[in-house]
Amino acid sequence: MKKTKTKTKKSRSMPSAMPTVGIDLGEETSHATIFANEKMDTFEFAMAPEGYAALRAKIPLDARIVFESSGTAYPFYRRLREFGFADITVAHPTQLAWIVKSKKKNDKVDSQKLAKLHSVGIIPEAHLLDRADQIFRDLLVQRVKLGAEIARLKCSVIGYLKREGLFEDLPEAADNFSDGRRRAMKALSFGDERDLVLGTMLARLDTAERLTLPLERTIKARAKESEDVKLLMSIPGVNFYLGSLICSYVGDVRRFPDADHLASFFGVVPAERNSSSIRRVGRMSKNGPANARMALAIMVDTVTKHEGRMREYYAKAKSRTGRGKLAHVVTMRKLVRMIFAMLTRREKWRWEEPELTHRKLKALSAG
Repeated sequence: MKKTKTKTKKSRSMPSAMPTVGIDLGEETSHATIFANEKMDTFEFAMAPEGYAALRAKIPLDARIVFESSGTAYPFYRRLREFGFADITVAHPTQLAWIVKSKKKNDKVDSQKLAKLHSVGIIPEAHLLDRADQIFRDLLVQRVKLGAEIARLKCSVIGYLKREGLFEDLPEAADNFSDGRRRAMKALSFGDERDLVLGTMLARLDTAERLTLPLERTIKARAKESEDVKLLMSIPGVNFYLGSLICSYVGDVRRFPDADHLASFFGVVPAERNSSSIRRVGRMSKNGPANARMALAIMVDTVTKHEGRMREYYAKAKSRTGRGKLAHVVTMRKLVRMIFAMLTRREKWRWEEPELTHRKLKALSAG
């Protein structure tokens, strides 16, 4: 009996029913690649109304669009939403190894790679804020920058007075810039051009401090409505400003699978280089938002100052590592884990001081 041969089709991954579009954004012109049915169509468009109109005419509304997070990502994202595009992904730029490590790097090729990666669903996503949260983040960042400027100005004034041999003559006070000391500084007279130098420094300090007032009023009003901020205020040493800054970067904590992912977002995990069975662990990665990491550092300083158990944890880490800086980072990581637990479980600080929290919340409500 003659055997009949049956033809078997080779298994192939089916292309996505919807086209994917990779866009490499530029300042004046951008490149887009439409990838559908294993075919690519790459074109250039201007970052102007006529260019956006041409892009809208060429891309179907059901397309899955991806582009890298950059300075132009926010306005471009809003523009696509206005056009009616619903499936939009913003890629995390530092995790796109195929593009970042590419030897042949240009805008056209990058858009093609983005489209191909998105077609198989392996794009690492970045988080974009909505309009209200973006504005609030900007307010917080301005407050951070003013705080840094105020600190620098205070150090400059102290250094100048010490150099001139007048710092020790100021009235004694726990605060170097108490009301009494400020009055004494302004009353100083050299009788020459040094009066102009010191007067300018003190005027700059006054101006910077005045600029913080409307920012703090706005931040405070927003903090009153945030249960997350109020939870973090149960931590000794954390006020509405620090709590708001951290919560602004965390956002919805449910977007992080666990505390390690949150720590990685803040950049308080060691950088790793793995090859085969060899695992190399380096210094703190410092990926993520620097302002939020600065807030965490301030939180560690205040919490270890006011909370005995965290102070003991820091002391043990310093004894074990032999380095205060490394112990500080280890304590930051511990604090991130505790913040993650508080926000996910909706629990207050484990060693909360209820009376202190009550006073802080009362002051927040009264402001």
